[in-house]
Amino acid sequence: MKAVVFDLDGTLVDSLPGIEASVRFALSRALPGTAMPDLRSAVGPPIATMFARLWPELDPDGLARLLAEFRSHYDAGGCLLSEPYPGVRETLPALGGSLFVLTNKPVNPSRRILKHLGLLDFFTDVMAPDAITPPYASKPDGARLLQERFGLLPAETALVGDGPDDARAAEACGFRFIAASYGYGQVAEATPLNQFSDIERFLL
Repeated sequence: MKAVVFDLDGTLVDSLPGIEASVRFALSRALPGTAMPDLRSAVGPPIATMFARLWPELDPDGLARLLAEFRSHYDAGGCLLSEPYPGVRETLPALGGSLFVLTNKPVNPSRRILKHLGLLDFFTDVMAPDAITPPYASKPDGARLLQERFGLLPAETALVGDGPDDARAAEACGFRFIAASYGYGQVAEATPLNQFSDIERFLL
């Protein structure tokens, strides 16, 4: 593999602590008295999609208020509560080739998280929906943009992620898919990646 594309949340970093803190803040401001849900199985899609699934009874204005409160807290510092998964810092320098991030998270907090954790310089590019205008609509679209922009060849590129949208993105481009089973998503894979440091063995 000459190139590896990584999902961010649930693959490179455990972003749940920051998301939980910001959701708790948003609920206190926009929906006081609402119980805090279990977010682990909900993390993965864009936040607006996640909120719509968690609170389907909300009208568009209520959803917009909740999202705005979340963003104000998350972008101000909640995002920095993310932690790299064990082995990420030690393994990335050993991989060689070109490394990329493909995420549903907006580009500014994505890059801020990676920079805060000392990981940003390992990556050639961070592809996020709002990294282009107009924003792309799905992860397969983002993967295709990376493929076109950097000439990523299917036979030489792997995509590592923990969610169904990561698997669909890999399939859309013909990339090899590696399922990060330690993350949030539920992706069936015959030989899952049980810890990040095993990635070297998968790529070889």
